[in-house]
Amino acid sequence: MDRSVENIHLIMTKENLDFNEKQLPEGYEFVMYESGMIGKWVDIQLSSKHILEKSEGELYFKDIFLQNEDFLKEFMIFVKDKSGDLVGTGAIWEGKYFPQDKNKRYRLHWIAVDPKHGGKGLAKALVSKLLSIFKDKKMGEGLYLSTQTCSYVAIKIYLDFGFKPYDLEKNQKGWDIVFDKINFR
Repeated sequence: MDRSVENIHLIMTKENLDFNEKQLPEGYEFVMYESGMIGKWVDIQLSSKHILEKSEGELYFKDIFLQNEDFLKEFMIFVKDKSGDLVGTGAIWEGKYFPQDKNKRYRLHWIAVDPKHGGKGLAKALVSKLLSIFKDKKMGEGLYLSTQTCSYVAIKIYLDFGFKPYDLEKNQKGWDIVFDKINFR
């Protein structure tokens, strides 16, 4: 996450479940959330600069995720490296932007990779795995995600998976920033 870029909130939608699967590189594996992983989740979010203070992450996790821990155990994944450290995470979670649209009831949420493991395709594999889980569990025909301009590297990945800017006209300034950063037009 590039905190030097103006932070403008953006939404992206995916209207279908078509995508090219991406695999984790050798030496990494997926593990599902288990009770007590809050500290690992916070550490990954801190390292990737999605949050700036430990207490912010702990509070969010407790107030949001732990309100439905059974759901969390099915829909939050981590990437574990060969030494057993958790170095990436992501989830499918109930959304709030499209409450009447059954095909946008859920979103990809809090996808992050420790920068020490960046550039290896872990984020792409996380998105792919989450989309596979969503599709396998027949949760809908589409979903969305909430992001920001300073996550333009991630936005490039989302575009490659078929997510589209939802609020292009409303947030033209934000999308212009992103498209300039990723050389997309």
